[in-house]
Amino acid sequence: MSAPTLVPPAGSPARPSTGRARASAPKDLRARGAGRLLLSALAATLTTWAAVVSWRGLTETPGGFLRPLLLLALVVAGTGALARLARLPALVVLLAQTVVGVALASELLIDTPVPLGAGWGELVRAVEAAVATSRQYAAPVPPEAAPLDPLLVGGGLACMLLVDLLANGVRRVPLAGLPLLTVYAVPVSIVDSGLSWWVFALTAAGFLVMLFLQEDEQVARWGRPLDERGRPTEASDTDLRASAALGPRSSTSRVGAASVGAAATALAVLVPLGVPTLDVDVFSLGEGGAGSGDDAVQIVNPMTDLQRDLRRGSDIPLLEVQTDDPDPSYLRIAVLNRFSSEAWSSGDREIPTDNLPDGAVPALQGVAGDVARRSYDYDVSIGEDFQSRWLPTWAPIRAIRAEGDWRYDESTMDFLASADDLDTAGLDYSMTGVELDLSAAQLASAPSAAGAVSAEMVDLPPLPDLVRDLALEVTAEAPTRYAKAVALQNWFRSEFTYDLARADEGNGVSELEAFLRDDEGGRVGYCEQFASAMAVMARELDIPARVAVGFLRPDEIGPDRYQFSAYDLHAWPELFIAGAGWVRFEPTPADRAAAVPDYTRGQLDSEPDQPSAQPSEQSQAPVQPDRPAPSAEPEVPQAQGPDDTDTTAATFPWAPVAGGVGGLLALGALLLLPRLLRSRRRERWLAAGPEGVWQELRATALDLGHPWPEQRSVRTAGAALLDWYADPAAEPVERPARGAAAAPEAAAATDRLVTALERLRYAPVGSTDSPAASEQVSDDGRVCVAALLAGVTPRQRRAARWWPRSVLTAGRRPSGAQARRAEVRATRTGAATVDEVG
Repeated sequence: MSAPTLVPPAGSPARPSTGRARASAPKDLRARGAGRLLLSALAATLTTWAAVVSWRGLTETPGGFLRPLLLLALVVAGTGALARLARLPALVVLLAQTVVGVALASELLIDTPVPLGAGWGELVRAVEAAVATSRQYAAPVPPEAAPLDPLLVGGGLACMLLVDLLANGVRRVPLAGLPLLTVYAVPVSIVDSGLSWWVFALTAAGFLVMLFLQEDEQVARWGRPLDERGRPTEASDTDLRASAALGPRSSTSRVGAASVGAAATALAVLVPLGVPTLDVDVFSLGEGGAGSGDDAVQIVNPMTDLQRDLRRGSDIPLLEVQTDDPDPSYLRIAVLNRFSSEAWSSGDREIPTDNLPDGAVPALQGVAGDVARRSYDYDVSIGEDFQSRWLPTWAPIRAIRAEGDWRYDESTMDFLASADDLDTAGLDYSMTGVELDLSAAQLASAPSAAGAVSAEMVDLPPLPDLVRDLALEVTAEAPTRYAKAVALQNWFRSEFTYDLARADEGNGVSELEAFLRDDEGGRVGYCEQFASAMAVMARELDIPARVAVGFLRPDEIGPDRYQFSAYDLHAWPELFIAGAGWVRFEPTPADRAAAVPDYTRGQLDSEPDQPSAQPSEQSQAPVQPDRPAPSAEPEVPQAQGPDDTDTTAATFPWAPVAGGVGGLLALGALLLLPRLLRSRRRERWLAAGPEGVWQELRATALDLGHPWPEQRSVRTAGAALLDWYADPAAEPVERPARGAAAAPEAAAATDRLVTALERLRYAPVGSTDSPAASEQVSDDGRVCVAALLAGVTPRQRRAARWWPRSVLTAGRRPSGAQARRAEVRATRTGAATVDEVG
């Protein structure tokens, strides 16, 4: 079969002659290519660094990890650019970046670039100290603690390497967005404050630059632009070099792309600001002022009402409840999150305006799905004497219906009145509460709650040393957080006295210190001091804690009907335990709170049957009698001994094992990614007509290690393919016989494919292929691919299957540009065109 004569059409401009221009073009293009590689690498690493800036809330000294990571970003980018300029495979580039990055990080962290021998020991100690700090302190970590820098620098470096691999190695910038989202997930799950808008804007801008550079490079491979008649335009040497380096795009298209990206980023930043929310700002003294918007709510600290109503001279009924709950105790009014030096308060709240009591509420926070639970229905009628801006509800709650603009905070599930004239007086409403079936064994084996709740739940102002010393002393023999909580509860109930008349008012730091002192006038108080002290001491032990205010236990006034009065007002602490959510404890002595929760009684071996201190005869304020303490009931036996409770959880390295499994899964996904991408690309190209099939043959040849004849005609490239063919049906051998004679079917398929490709590129208008011809081209492509695979050793085939060079290398990646140009010419003109190379 003779090759067609390829001559320019009559009247068409001749190709520019080439002497000095061709001599200078390679050097110029190489310089431009190096600049593009460096720009792409910098875009990837600096975008990752911008995302890592969101970690600054984890520590009070963010410069300790941000400065090293900025230097690492520059070095990793430069290393990657140099390695890709040398056309090294992507995995080799990654290995080089990892070695250089780890050496530099080691130098910055432990003053040695080679973490071996003594250096390795020092690095391990630094990482262990950082891990211990992460477990001991809530964010932000104070400067006096061991720094988190080894963890943050290591994590940031790993993210940089992964983003650079996906963006510049695999050339899949959209996939690089996944690790960037993972970077954002760290502060969102640990730090209470949201992401800064400017950090998001910087990261989004960097990601848009990465996308622009990738797509711009694809456009640059389209070749010279065509004129209105479909013919290549004349261009100077400078224009051709600029086109090759930057792509044939106009300044208008660049401005348009930049405008779209900037508008999208701006909308992502500004749209959330327009989402209607109810902002509540509460000062540290416990009383909140009105916010700036129409939806602002003025909050009064419920502790104030608690003190006043408990000290009043006469008891008055406040509300009645009809329910199927056999023990409707602990009806909660409000939750106090913030402890300042002066008092407990509600903290700042941001409440969406659609969080209304009109049905089901969000799922229980922090409660595992396998925890058994029962539901009870409650119909509540509030009298005119109870005027509260907080709506009493059971906790946990599953559903509620109440009239009026009451709104709930999802983090606390307490309900606030949003209108100034709205209160509970005379209100009737219904709800469904949930009782969790918790056990001592389950709570004792709970994992760490780090990151599960807001860091505000362990925040404390400066406290006297007495508070921490007592917390550590009382819980010294408690192996788990749950056991420490039970030890605190037991200590308060056995070592303190409930006496409302002798108790000091207030729950600030000075009142707390006086309450805890074992001297004259100390260790006497009422429910407010007990709840506040236990919550503060739990926070000293890094257990998330808060104070709840509500009603203790009602009087039964009829079948399934109960009444709460002013003397039933009470306060208790709630501690967060992973898997169980916010768990109620009862530190107030039995004079006031006769019973403790069942799930804490299994560990109260030392609790006396009777209170350690009798009610003071000087107490003048009446105390509401409670139901008899269930002292006759047998105590629930401990599921595990004190020494066994935490043994398996502490000795088995769950965190390293989980991390190792996760790492192996990530590594497996990374190993599978090139093969999956290559398989998908093969199927797409084989179905894309002659141009697509030709690109598939080129990619397969490169995967197998054959030197593709770049800048040669299609027929020349087809002749080279014949030398690499072998018979796919033959028995696999180490060195198969190759050539056109060894694979005649593939040789004939190649001849048909070359002819079809030449017709597509050079034939006049109207000579289109039939669908049957297109199907034949696809079948011919598969025959040729099979022959190419048969012509190499099994080892080469495995390497091509798992590490395809056409996917992993930074060389020219085939595209459908030639097919698009051929389609344009076939549509606009039937004249002969310039020769196309294979």
